[in-house]
Amino acid sequence: MPRPLSEDELHDHETRLARDGFTIVERLLTPDETDAVAAGVQPLQDATPFGEDDFVGFKTRRVFNLINKTRVLDALMLNADVLRLLRSQLGEAIQLSIASTMEIFPGETPQPLHQDDAYWKFARPHPPLVLNTIWALTEFTEANGATRVVPGSQTSPRKVDIQEPSIATEMPKGSVMIWDGAVWHGGGANSTDDIRFGLSLNFCRGWIRQQENQYLAMDRDVVRALPRLLQRLLGWDNAEFLGYVDRSHPLATLREA
Repeated sequence: MPRPLSEDELHDHETRLARDGFTIVERLLTPDETDAVAAGVQPLQDATPFGEDDFVGFKTRRVFNLINKTRVLDALMLNADVLRLLRSQLGEAIQLSIASTMEIFPGETPQPLHQDDAYWKFARPHPPLVLNTIWALTEFTEANGATRVVPGSQTSPRKVDIQEPSIATEMPKGSVMIWDGAVWHGGGANSTDDIRFGLSLNFCRGWIRQQENQYLAMDRDVVRALPRLLQRLLGWDNAEFLGYVDRSHPLATLREA
């Protein structure tokens, strides 16, 4: 099971998230737990081709709609400490925006710096709308393509400057990085002979549209079999007074006909 964080650790991570726009929780999973997750998604990776442009990567394999395709990620989705850190910035009503993998092969070039909340046209800076997590299924190093970030850039009113100096977010296998979707970031170049394997579970506030349409992407029978909290995190929930279905809670739509 993932190790629990102390109150002091949680407070430190909340502080870094608010100040720097990102934080890294090291070794939240054991090596065996990490290998089990990687093995569970590997068949999906092996059936997936490389990307078709510089942004998604000509030497990167990405699988989407993961929660519909495998149960090996459920414990990561439901990790209480990660959910607390997400809610510290997004509020209580959160939902999964998109779940995907990023398997960066040797020879991949750097991804341009960008923001993951660029879909929503709010004046900048603004309160966090999206918080991303990337779980390191292998070690992340500067050489093998660790995600690059510009610390504090979530507070900038400027458009992303792809030439801005950035740092590599190196972390051991089994760690997770959480960052504000407004932070300027991008995947690094892989100059090694090894694959950099990451798993991305990205969340947004409950009242904005998810990047991946969970209601159409998820098989209804799969959703019915999930724990109640995971159903809510997929979007079968209310955000304040938003999300009702015929004056009923959206979970009511999962009842068997």
